[in-house]
Amino acid sequence: MNPIDSKLKKILAMIDGATSEGEARAASLALQRLLAANDMTIEDIDLTDDAPEVNESSEELGKRVPEWVKVLAYVIAKNYRCRYYMQTNHGACDYWTGRRSVIGTRFVFVGESQDAVVASGCFRATKHAIENCFKKFCDMRSKRDGTKIGRRAGVKNSYCLGFIEGLESSYREQLEQDETMALAIVVPESVTRYMDEELNLKKMKRQAITVSSDMSIGDAGRADGYGFGQGDRIATCA
Repeated sequence: MNPIDSKLKKILAMIDGATSEGEARAASLALQRLLAANDMTIEDIDLTDDAPEVNESSEELGKRVPEWVKVLAYVIAKNYRCRYYMQTNHGACDYWTGRRSVIGTRFVFVGESQDAVVASGCFRATKHAIENCFKKFCDMRSKRDGTKIGRRAGVKNSYCLGFIEGLESSYREQLEQDETMALAIVVPESVTRYMDEELNLKKMKRQAITVSSDMSIGDAGRADGYGFGQGDRIATCA
């Protein structure tokens, strides 16, 4: 294994074993920079003797999945050479209604080689970061205004969607500055073919999302999400 392969393997191990959003973010940024600096994609790197295969990596999310989490999965997947789908696990059929209750939901990331593992790890870490930052944002507003803003309808959706917008803006800005990196994250044709031809998937229906009329909440989320994507210190999460 050459030095670049060895370095990549260590970064992937760091992402997979990350215990905090900071560790996962630092490792994922290091991965992107390594690929861009060497004009490579993950499929160019020889981690094994075999050709890259399309793999899956899943994240368990419980019974109910907020819409903002679905949006986050989409943004992470497309920026890490992957696609994803949602899989719902049902329980036994109810005798009276004939309906089967939902007992769990998982997001499945699909990518070549280790891409799916990377995307899954980044999704997990970023979701944790958003939850953590939202809590600290609410604490900050509570100290300032004396109100528990987190209990108001649509507040969390506004912050989280804003965070994701800021994160995507950061990703987009980095790609515009580096054409090599933009090429490095293109979803491989094998992944697209696997998703569109081999899996019999139904399109996910978009659900209505309740948001707050307080625009400052979304603005705070966007600022934090942009800072997270840049690897900077986040104001409300400091």
